[in-house]
Amino acid sequence: MSEITGVSSGGSPATSPAAKQTKKTSTDFKEHLARVSGHKYAKITDGPRKGMYVNQSGNDRDGDAFKLVSRGGHEYHVYGKIVVRVGDTPS
Repeated sequence: MSEITGVSSGGSPATSPAAKQTKKTSTDFKEHLARVSGHKYAKITDGPRKGMYVNQSGNDRDGDAFKLVSRGGHEYHVYGKIVVRVGDTPS
C-alpha cells in the first residue's frame, strides 16, 4: 500500500492554514465606537458599518454587530436573520 501524504478536493492543491490568511492588516479596519448611555452596546460612528451597533453585554452575541429597530413600542436587535426582542423597560 502507498502512503497518503495529503488530500485535496476538486483538483486544487491542498493549502495550509497559513496560506489561507487574508492580506488585510489592522490598518484596513477603521471603525469607531461611541458608548450608548444606559445600554450594553455601542454605536458605530464611522466606517463601513456606520449606524449599526455592537453588542457589549458579555453574552453569546458579545462583539456582534446589529441593527436597532423600534416597532410598536418595542426595541429589537437584528443580527442578520436573527431578531432579538429586548426586554421592556418600566416607565
